[in-house]
Amino acid sequence: MTSRFVDLVIACHDPSRPIERAVGSVLASDTARENVRVTVVAHGQPAEAFQQRLAGIDGDWRVIEHHDGIASPAGPYNCGLALAEAEYCAVMGSDDFLEPGAIEAWMAAARSGRADMVVAPIRIDGQPMMFNPLPRPRRTTSLDAARDRLFYRSAPLGLVRTDTMRSLGLSMTEGVPVGEDIEFGVRLFAEATRIDFPFRAPCYVIGTDARERTSHTPLTIEQTMRPLHRLLDGDVPARLSPAHRRALAVKFIRISVLGAARSRPRPEDWRPGDAQALADLLDRLLALDARALHPLSRQERTLIDAIRSSTTSEGIVAGIAASDAQKSRTQRLLPRRASATLDRESILRRYMVYAIRQRRWG
Repeated sequence: MTSRFVDLVIACHDPSRPIERAVGSVLASDTARENVRVTVVAHGQPAEAFQQRLAGIDGDWRVIEHHDGIASPAGPYNCGLALAEAEYCAVMGSDDFLEPGAIEAWMAAARSGRADMVVAPIRIDGQPMMFNPLPRPRRTTSLDAARDRLFYRSAPLGLVRTDTMRSLGLSMTEGVPVGEDIEFGVRLFAEATRIDFPFRAPCYVIGTDARERTSHTPLTIEQTMRPLHRLLDGDVPARLSPAHRRALAVKFIRISVLGAARSRPRPEDWRPGDAQALADLLDRLLALDARALHPLSRQERTLIDAIRSSTTSEGIVAGIAASDAQKSRTQRLLPRRASATLDRESILRRYMVYAIRQRRWG
């Protein structure tokens, strides 16, 4: 067994990525170097190409090779996590980096609360911290997947107790081009005993300077939603509480279904079968909870109506335009049902919690 407290895994398929920035940001302090081991998984590349880049970085790091011929980070992440021996483990993208003091603050929170996961605050490089997840005011420990909106954080960024990961049988979903961390995150947030979120800790920073990200490769709706279908096909939904099923349905309708539509605003953005695939996924999510549409805003519901009623991509594109044209506060913030105005999943309720958070912590 390693004496380290954290095993952190970075998957990298391209030696030109800023891997030394990622590793260096983790091992930047004496505390980190004493407690963290970084494993860089060279995906389809010789280890030597990365070792040369990292030669000047002090600390406990290693490079291992993983060759599976699949354009997905799931394989190398699983390979690296399988080697984890520390009490906690973590994953990190090769384009990303940590703010000074981040790993130290997360470790302090882990030692204090003995949580199954310490959720890392995140931001995109050059932008402020993202309110994702957005827990209840004054809540930073023992969070609930539904009440604290944990499902909005798909990626399990932060520290995960290694024994929890293994006892729950968590792994990245292999064989899918994107969304390999969906089931890992959903199950962790729903099934772990304790989730903590040190809101004020320094951030995990998502880098934006990569020349190419595999997640930006154009995909069909079916390809994009394959990991979500795999989640729905399994026994996870049946094990969730009704509140968690509803929260899961709302999140994926709002982010995955509506997000997929809005990312294709022109008819030429759609491929044959995309419109039906999106409608089929919406139906599957509504099967989790028929009330999942109630907290959505009127603007969101306009696009939902188009997805449900259209047999062609043109109808959905028209629905996107109609939804975008609804700019009033009533249309953007309020649901069609007055009783859902202050629903936990309503946009107005989210803005209220966000305002309280901003006022308290700045």
